[in-house]
Amino acid sequence: MPETSPYLVRKASDCDAARIAEIQVKTWQAAYRGLMPDAFLDGLDPLERALVWKRIVAGPDGVVFLAQKDAHVVGFCDVLPSRDTAAPPEIAEIAAIYVEPCAWGSGAGRSLISAAIDHARDHGFVMITLWVLATNERAKRFYAAAGFEPDGAEKTKERPGFTLHELRYRREV
Repeated sequence: MPETSPYLVRKASDCDAARIAEIQVKTWQAAYRGLMPDAFLDGLDPLERALVWKRIVAGPDGVVFLAQKDAHVVGFCDVLPSRDTAAPPEIAEIAAIYVEPCAWGSGAGRSLISAAIDHARDHGFVMITLWVLATNERAKRFYAAAGFEPDGAEKTKERPGFTLHELRYRREV
């Protein structure tokens, strides 16, 4: 019998932008501590991020899913057509997936990944990708458990005072 998730997954609205931003900042500060400079993580501003998420949620390119238990939103996932310039149009991308630390290991992330894959399949995509920090072992294990594999693509992002090295993972939908 399939495992039943305690989480309701729903599409976000612009009213959810502040909560999405709060989850993103909390998660970055917990998951990326030791992988990014403390000064950068401590300087993240949920109000600034909320403005960004308000635009993303209202935008035409993708969908943001939320995982909630009862009335409490604990995670989100942003799914859109691949932003990789060489990607064919049938490739989707998980641009962001974050679950607040108190809900890690609870099934919220699995519920969000499942919603992303279903959404991609339902919209004609055949493959879904995501980018993960090369040093984020916890996330790489999570993605592997969800059927994602590294495909050999790598990129770096320059930030003020540090560089991020990312690996692309993919799976069929």
